[in-house]
Formats: sequence, structure tokens, C-alpha cells
Amino acid sequence: MQRMIFDGEQLTDLLAPLGLNWKTRRQKELALMDDLIPLLHKLAQGREISGLGAYEQ
Repeated sequence: MQRMIFDGEQLTDLLAPLGLNWKTRRQKELALMDDLIPLLHKLAQGREISGLGAYEQ
């Protein structure tokens, strides 16, 4: 959060040990991000988080 950059590759790396195929992993990533985005916006206090736009709908 200090750098205000969200790295989606690290999210993929986080889920890698689950051994999911790419489609299922993507669904899990999106579900997790649905829960995390409001929290991340709150922590950012109105500042832009680079890279987060890929997960916002």
C-alpha cells in the first residue's frame, strides 16, 4: 500500500499452490478482489492505486 501499486502477478503467485487451472484460478482471483477492492480503496484514502483498474468492474 505504501507504493500504491497493486501487482496482479503476485496475486496469481499467491493462488498457485492451490494447483488450479487458469480458468478456475481467474475466478478465484476475481472473487477475492471483489472482497478486497473496497478495503483497498479505504486504505488508499482517495488516492489512486496503480494496477487495480484491471480488477474493478
